[in-house]
Amino acid sequence: MPDSYDPNELLGIEPGSSEEEIRRAFRRKAKTVHPDVSDAPDAAEQFKRLKDAHDLLIERLTSPEAPLRDEDLYRPTRDVSDQERESIINSFRRRREAEARRRSRRRSAVKGQARRAQRENDAFQEEMARRRAAFETRQREELQRERDQRLQAEREERERAAADAEARQRMEEARRRTIEELERAKRERAERDREDREARDRERRARRAERMGDQPLECAWKGCHEADELAVPLETALGPRRFCHQHYEEYLEFRRGKQRQTASARNRP
Repeated sequence: MPDSYDPNELLGIEPGSSEEEIRRAFRRKAKTVHPDVSDAPDAAEQFKRLKDAHDLLIERLTSPEAPLRDEDLYRPTRDVSDQERESIINSFRRRREAEARRRSRRRSAVKGQARRAQRENDAFQEEMARRRAAFETRQREELQRERDQRLQAEREERERAAADAEARQRMEEARRRTIEELERAKRERAERDREDREARDRERRARRAERMGDQPLECAWKGCHEADELAVPLETALGPRRFCHQHYEEYLEFRRGKQRQTASARNRP
Protein backbone atom coordinates (compact mmCIF):
# COMPACT_ATOMS: atom_id res chain seq x y z
CA MET A 1 0.00 0.00 0.00
CA PRO A 2 1.25 3.60 -0.55
CA ASP A 3 2.69 5.52 2.35
CA SER A 4 0.01 8.24 2.08
CA TYR A 5 -3.66 7.38 1.80
CA ASP A 6 -7.14 8.73 2.37
CA PRO A 7 -8.77 7.14 5.48
CA ASN A 8 -12.25 7.76 4.04
CA GLU A 9 -11.30 5.93 0.84
CA LEU A 10 -9.69 3.12 2.84
CA LEU A 11 -12.90 2.61 4.84
CA GLY A 12 -15.06 3.12 1.75
CA ILE A 13 -17.10 6.07 3.09
CA GLU A 14 -17.75 9.66 2.08
CA PRO A 15 -16.02 12.57 3.86
CA GLY A 16 -18.10 14.03 6.67
CA SER A 17 -19.65 10.65 7.64
CA SER A 18 -21.01 10.27 11.12
CA GLU A 19 -19.35 8.30 13.89
CA GLU A 20 -21.85 5.46 13.56
CA GLU A 21 -21.18 5.21 9.79
CA ILE A 22 -17.39 5.17 10.43
CA ARG A 23 -17.70 2.39 12.99
CA ARG A 24 -20.05 0.38 10.79
CA ALA A 25 -17.65 0.68 7.79
CA PHE A 26 -14.72 -0.37 9.99
CA ARG A 27 -16.54 -3.47 11.19
CA ARG A 28 -17.50 -4.36 7.61
CA LYS A 29 -13.90 -4.03 6.34
CA ALA A 30 -12.42 -5.79 9.38
CA LYS A 31 -14.39 -8.95 8.52
CA THR A 32 -12.27 -9.30 5.36
CA VAL A 33 -8.79 -8.04 6.34
CA HIS A 34 -8.48 -9.23 9.91
CA PRO A 35 -5.52 -11.66 10.30
CA ASP A 36 -7.85 -14.28 11.80
CA VAL A 37 -9.94 -14.45 8.61
CA SER A 38 -7.55 -13.28 5.86
CA ASP A 39 -4.73 -15.38 4.36
CA ALA A 40 -2.88 -12.37 2.84
CA PRO A 41 0.77 -12.08 3.98
CA ASP A 42 0.26 -8.41 4.86
CA ALA A 43 -3.13 -8.97 6.61
CA ALA A 44 -1.77 -7.66 9.92
CA GLU A 45 -0.45 -4.47 8.24
CA GLN A 46 -3.74 -3.96 6.39
CA PHE A 47 -5.77 -4.35 9.56
CA LYS A 48 -3.40 -1.96 11.40
CA ARG A 49 -3.88 0.73 8.74
CA LEU A 50 -7.65 0.09 8.80
CA LYS A 51 -7.68 0.54 12.57
CA ASP A 52 -5.55 3.70 12.36
CA ALA A 53 -7.85 5.15 9.70
CA HIS A 54 -10.86 4.43 11.90
CA ASP A 55 -9.21 6.06 14.93
CA LEU A 56 -8.12 9.08 12.88
CA LEU A 57 -11.62 9.73 11.53
CA ILE A 58 -13.13 9.37 14.99
CA GLU A 59 -10.53 11.77 16.34
CA ARG A 60 -11.31 14.32 13.59
CA LEU A 61 -14.92 14.43 14.74
CA THR A 62 -13.87 15.54 18.21
CA SER A 63 -10.50 17.33 17.65
CA PRO A 64 -9.59 19.84 14.92
CA GLU A 65 -5.91 19.05 15.40
CA ALA A 66 -6.21 15.56 13.91
CA PRO A 67 -4.08 14.81 10.81
CA LEU A 68 -5.56 15.96 7.52
CA ARG A 69 -6.19 14.15 4.23
CA ASP A 70 -3.32 12.28 2.48
CA GLU A 71 -1.00 12.42 5.51
CA ASP A 72 1.37 9.51 6.09
CA LEU A 73 0.23 8.15 9.46
CA TYR A 74 3.02 5.61 9.86
CA ARG A 75 6.21 6.94 8.22
CA PRO A 76 6.39 10.72 8.33
CA THR A 77 8.52 12.32 5.61
CA ARG A 78 11.91 13.72 6.40
CA ASP A 79 10.73 17.30 6.09
CA VAL A 80 8.26 16.89 9.01
CA SER A 81 9.27 19.31 11.68
CA ASP A 82 9.69 18.44 15.30
CA GLN A 83 6.65 20.53 16.13
CA GLU A 84 4.49 18.63 13.65
CA ARG A 85 5.86 15.30 14.90
CA GLU A 86 5.09 16.35 18.45
CA SER A 87 1.63 17.41 17.34
CA ILE A 88 1.02 13.98 15.76
CA ILE A 89 2.35 12.20 18.84
CA ASN A 90 0.15 14.34 21.08
CA SER A 91 -2.81 13.62 18.81
CA PHE A 92 -2.26 9.89 19.12
CA ARG A 93 -1.71 10.28 22.87
CA ARG A 94 -4.99 12.20 23.22
CA ARG A 95 -6.68 9.56 21.12
CA ARG A 96 -5.37 6.80 23.38
CA GLU A 97 -6.42 8.75 26.45
CA ALA A 98 -9.88 9.35 24.98
CA GLU A 99 -10.13 5.64 24.18
CA ALA A 100 -9.02 4.84 27.73
CA ARG A 101 -11.66 7.22 29.07
CA ARG A 102 -14.31 5.64 26.86
CA ARG A 103 -13.28 2.21 28.07
CA SER A 104 -13.31 3.43 31.65
CA ARG A 105 -16.78 4.88 31.15
CA ARG A 106 -17.93 1.62 29.57
CA ARG A 107 -16.47 -0.35 32.47
CA SER A 108 -18.11 2.05 34.91
CA ALA A 109 -21.39 1.73 33.04
CA VAL A 110 -21.08 -2.05 33.06
CA LYS A 111 -20.23 -2.02 36.75
CA GLY A 112 -23.15 0.32 37.39
CA GLN A 113 -25.43 -1.97 35.44
CA ALA A 114 -24.03 -4.93 37.35
CA ARG A 115 -24.61 -3.12 40.66
CA ARG A 116 -28.14 -2.18 39.62
CA ALA A 117 -28.78 -5.75 38.50
CA GLN A 118 -27.36 -7.00 41.81
CA ARG A 119 -29.54 -4.60 43.76
CA GLU A 120 -32.58 -5.63 41.72
CA ASN A 121 -31.69 -9.27 42.23
CA ASP A 122 -31.22 -8.70 45.97
CA ALA A 123 -34.55 -6.91 46.13
CA PHE A 124 -36.15 -9.72 44.14
CA GLN A 125 -34.61 -12.35 46.45
CA GLU A 126 -35.77 -10.42 49.52
CA GLU A 127 -39.28 -10.16 48.08
CA MET A 128 -39.29 -13.86 47.24
CA ALA A 129 -38.00 -14.68 50.74
CA ARG A 130 -40.71 -12.49 52.25
CA ARG A 131 -43.41 -14.11 50.13
CA ARG A 132 -42.00 -17.57 50.88
CA ALA A 133 -42.02 -16.80 54.60
CA ALA A 134 -45.59 -15.50 54.37
CA PHE A 135 -46.63 -18.59 52.41
CA GLU A 136 -44.97 -20.90 54.91
CA THR A 137 -46.62 -19.00 57.76
CA ARG A 138 -50.03 -19.42 56.09
CA GLN A 139 -49.30 -23.09 55.51
CA ARG A 140 -48.37 -23.60 59.16
CA GLU A 141 -51.48 -21.73 60.29
CA GLU A 142 -53.70 -23.81 57.99
CA LEU A 143 -52.04 -27.03 59.16
CA GLN A 144 -52.44 -25.98 62.79
CA ARG A 145 -56.08 -25.04 62.17
CA GLU A 146 -56.75 -28.37 60.46
CA ARG A 147 -54.98 -30.20 63.33
CA ASP A 148 -57.06 -28.29 65.91
CA GLN A 149 -60.26 -29.04 64.01
CA ARG A 150 -59.33 -32.73 63.78
CA LEU A 151 -58.50 -32.86 67.49
CA GLN A 152 -61.76 -31.05 68.31
CA ALA A 153 -63.73 -33.51 66.14
CA GLU A 154 -61.99 -36.47 67.79
CA ARG A 155 -62.65 -35.02 71.25
CA GLU A 156 -66.33 -34.48 70.40
CA GLU A 157 -66.52 -38.01 68.98
CA ARG A 158 -65.01 -39.42 72.17
CA GLU A 159 -67.43 -37.38 74.27
CA ARG A 160 -70.39 -38.62 72.18
CA ALA A 161 -69.15 -42.20 72.45
CA ALA A 162 -68.73 -41.81 76.22
CA ALA A 163 -72.21 -40.28 76.51
CA ASP A 164 -73.69 -43.11 74.40
CA ALA A 165 -71.86 -45.72 76.47
CA GLU A 166 -73.09 -44.10 79.68
CA ALA A 167 -76.65 -43.96 78.32
CA ARG A 168 -76.45 -47.63 77.30
CA GLN A 169 -75.05 -48.48 80.71
CA ARG A 170 -77.91 -46.63 82.42
CA MET A 171 -80.42 -48.37 80.16
CA GLU A 172 -78.80 -51.73 80.85
CA GLU A 173 -78.80 -51.00 84.59
CA ALA A 174 -82.46 -49.98 84.46
CA ARG A 175 -83.28 -53.12 82.47
CA ARG A 176 -81.35 -55.26 84.92
CA ARG A 177 -83.15 -53.67 87.87
CA THR A 178 -86.49 -54.14 86.11
CA ILE A 179 -85.71 -57.81 85.43
CA GLU A 180 -84.59 -58.28 89.03
CA GLU A 181 -87.79 -56.64 90.29
CA LEU A 182 -89.87 -58.83 87.97
CA GLU A 183 -87.98 -61.93 89.07
CA ARG A 184 -88.39 -60.95 92.71
CA ALA A 185 -92.09 -60.27 92.19
CA LYS A 186 -92.40 -63.62 90.40
CA ARG A 187 -90.61 -65.41 93.23
CA GLU A 188 -92.75 -63.62 95.78
CA ARG A 189 -95.91 -64.52 93.87
CA ALA A 190 -94.78 -68.14 93.52
CA GLU A 191 -93.94 -68.18 97.22
CA ARG A 192 -97.38 -66.78 98.09
CA ASP A 193 -99.05 -69.30 95.78
CA ARG A 194 -97.06 -72.11 97.37
CA GLU A 195 -97.94 -70.88 100.84
CA ASP A 196 -101.61 -70.57 99.81
CA ARG A 197 -101.59 -74.12 98.41
CA GLU A 198 -99.96 -75.46 101.52
CA ALA A 199 -102.45 -73.59 103.67
CA ARG A 200 -105.36 -74.99 101.65
CA ASP A 201 -103.89 -78.48 101.79
CA ARG A 202 -103.44 -78.22 105.52
CA GLU A 203 -106.97 -76.95 105.85
CA ARG A 204 -108.35 -79.82 103.73
CA ARG A 205 -106.34 -82.37 105.62
CA ALA A 206 -107.57 -80.88 108.81
CA ARG A 207 -111.19 -81.07 107.66
CA ARG A 208 -110.68 -84.59 106.34
CA ALA A 209 -109.08 -85.71 109.55
CA GLU A 210 -111.90 -84.10 111.46
CA ARG A 211 -114.53 -85.81 109.27
CA MET A 212 -112.95 -89.27 109.10
CA GLY A 213 -111.32 -89.39 112.42
CA ASP A 214 -108.15 -91.45 112.55
CA GLN A 215 -109.00 -93.58 109.45
CA PRO A 216 -106.19 -93.08 106.84
CA LEU A 217 -106.99 -92.19 103.26
CA GLU A 218 -106.12 -94.77 100.58
CA CYS A 219 -105.51 -94.36 96.82
CA ALA A 220 -108.57 -95.37 94.72
CA TRP A 221 -106.36 -96.83 91.99
CA LYS A 222 -106.84 -100.56 91.69
CA GLY A 223 -104.20 -102.47 93.59
CA CYS A 224 -102.67 -99.32 95.17
CA HIS A 225 -103.11 -98.91 98.89
CA GLU A 226 -100.98 -95.88 99.41
CA ALA A 227 -102.22 -93.80 102.31
CA ASP A 228 -99.79 -90.89 102.16
CA GLU A 229 -100.71 -87.31 101.40
CA LEU A 230 -103.17 -87.66 98.50
CA ALA A 231 -103.94 -85.31 95.64
CA VAL A 232 -107.11 -83.29 95.14
CA PRO A 233 -110.24 -85.48 94.93
CA LEU A 234 -111.65 -86.19 91.46
CA GLU A 235 -115.23 -86.93 90.38
CA THR A 236 -115.44 -90.54 89.13
CA ALA A 237 -118.33 -92.82 88.15
CA LEU A 238 -118.30 -94.08 91.74
CA GLY A 239 -118.28 -90.59 93.24
CA PRO A 240 -115.39 -88.45 94.53
CA ARG A 241 -112.17 -90.37 94.79
CA ARG A 242 -108.60 -89.50 95.71
CA PHE A 243 -105.47 -90.80 94.06
CA CYS A 244 -101.90 -90.75 95.17
CA HIS A 245 -99.47 -88.53 93.40
CA GLN A 246 -98.16 -91.47 91.34
CA HIS A 247 -101.59 -92.44 89.87
CA TYR A 248 -103.20 -88.99 89.74
CA GLU A 249 -101.97 -88.19 86.21
CA GLU A 250 -102.58 -91.76 85.03
CA TYR A 251 -106.19 -91.54 86.06
CA LEU A 252 -106.63 -88.20 84.31
CA GLU A 253 -105.19 -89.67 81.09
CA PHE A 254 -107.46 -92.73 81.46
CA ARG A 255 -110.52 -90.51 81.86
CA ARG A 256 -109.58 -88.38 78.84
CA GLY A 257 -109.22 -91.54 76.73
CA LYS A 258 -112.69 -92.67 77.81
CA GLN A 259 -114.13 -89.27 76.92
CA ARG A 260 -112.55 -89.46 73.44
CA GLN A 261 -114.03 -92.94 72.89
CA THR A 262 -117.45 -91.69 73.95
CA ALA A 263 -117.19 -88.67 71.61
CA SER A 264 -116.15 -90.90 68.72
CA ALA A 265 -119.07 -93.26 69.37
CA ARG A 266 -121.48 -90.34 69.34
CA ASN A 267 -120.11 -89.03 66.08
CA ARG A 268 -120.44 -92.35 64.26
CA PRO A 269 -123.73 -92.64 62.23
